[in-house]
Amino acid sequence: MNTQTTNKFLAIFKSRKFWACFLAVLAAVGSCLYGEITVWQMLQAIVAAAAAYATGVAIEDAGSNISGTRLS
Repeated sequence: MNTQTTNKFLAIFKSRKFWACFLAVLAAVGSCLYGEITVWQMLQAIVAAAAAYATGVAIEDAGSNISGTRLS
């Protein structure tokens, strides 16, 4: 793995958006395991968390392209 790829992975793990998404998925899985929600509801929650994460990353990228600076 080259340095640029390693830096991208480290940036992801430092991202609050990533950790919020991770915790949302973890909460959905935990709720399903404890019987609070069905498997279908868990899958819907995971898809919603992934969509929110992707939207947040897209907005961040669009904002950095407009201003000409890279946000971290």
